[in-house]
Amino acid sequence: MNITIKTILCATLVVAPLALAGCKSDEEKVVSYMEEMADIMDKNKDDCDKMAGELQKWQETKGKELKELEKKMKDKKDDKEAAEAFKKKYGDRMEAATKKMMSGGLKCMTNEKVMKAMKND
Repeated sequence: MNITIKTILCATLVVAPLALAGCKSDEEKVVSYMEEMADIMDKNKDDCDKMAGELQKWQETKGKELKELEKKMKDKKDDKEAAEAFKKKYGDRMEAATKKMMSGGLKCMTNEKVMKAMKND
């Protein structure tokens, strides 16, 4: 088998971005998790029991990691530069997620199943 530098370079250009795509910062993970929860709440805003079920499934698979990430980020909250950088980079996404959560959450805020699913104990 004759492997050339061109073959290696092409393989690297294809594989490296795929490998890096799986490497997210803690901040990126938290924001994407918030977006996932917001999507669940928004798409199920007219069926609170369905929302609760999907949120519960989400918590079972990702809730523990989100809680750990939030603990790690809590240590950084007093760092004004880090907070500003986070706001600059993720502020629009967090605002959009919050709006989605509010639209769904307001309709279901008295539903016990939803409240239980939202707890991340």
